[in-house]
Amino acid sequence: MGNSNRLLLVYSTMPSIDDNAEYEVMLSPQFYTLKREQLPISYHRQAKKLAPSVLDNLLPADGNYEYYIFRDEDVWVFIAYDPEEIAKFLISKGLEAERVSKLYFAEQVTQLFSIPVSLGEDSVLSLAGDTATVVPKVLFSKETEYQNFSDSFRPTEGVSLSVGTHSIIGKKEAWIMSIILLLFALMFIVEGMRYQQVATAMQQEVDELLKDYPALQSQYARENIAQKYRKIDKKEREKREVLKGLSKLILPGVQLESLKMDGKNFTSMLKCPNEKSTLRVLSSAKERKYRVSRIGNENLLKIEGNL
Repeated sequence: MGNSNRLLLVYSTMPSIDDNAEYEVMLSPQFYTLKREQLPISYHRQAKKLAPSVLDNLLPADGNYEYYIFRDEDVWVFIAYDPEEIAKFLISKGLEAERVSKLYFAEQVTQLFSIPVSLGEDSVLSLAGDTATVVPKVLFSKETEYQNFSDSFRPTEGVSLSVGTHSIIGKKEAWIMSIILLLFALMFIVEGMRYQQVATAMQQEVDELLKDYPALQSQYARENIAQKYRKIDKKEREKREVLKGLSKLILPGVQLESLKMDGKNFTSMLKCPNEKSTLRVLSSAKERKYRVSRIGNENLLKIEGNL
């Protein structure tokens, strides 16, 4: 099945977009940091966990990075990119995030740049060794023939640009987030059903008592019964508020390891993908007045609080 959206090559000196069409975007190496590593690992999820440490020394400290990893024969290719900076640049060229349906990287199709692609008057996107690279056009002879960039450069896999937060989330990460949210939704449903069962059972008990002992119809007795319901309802609302607060700590890449709740307290364990995410979750948890402690040398947080 063909794709109706045009593939657009994005580079620093590109012209502005003057239409309202939707695009798929391929980033030149000017918008990402790359490293190729031959590692003794077999699975993508293992490489994903290693990405921050592999690229850490190559990245400025003030960025908010996401990672894209793929395998090129026996070499793992690690790509780091800053979604916010990419979104700002596209907006400056007249392309809003809402009109970007897919994002690719030039490194995904390096073999196609064996014939260089001109990037305006000063630069060229070409193949240097195994890597797609932007180089000054003066390094090429005047007789060099350039190819036109077209939809034929489209890779088989890309990532999506999230309009609401200006962040880019891969399909796998989006799937994991949806599963986490679904689990929280199921917890709400289970708690609601349990509360309904308790309330129904109590109502039946009250009805039996009122039938056998008419004296319980007094105002004093009715107020005591109502107070029991208010206590139950208050406790269930508190549990739902705790679950709502914890769900806001589940940032991209953060995993909920465990969650325990009793009548008075709750304890949860969150595993973060890197130090930066750990600090963000820790700060958010403290803002909500939760008790937070780190477990061992891993990015594992124990979060406790009262109901």
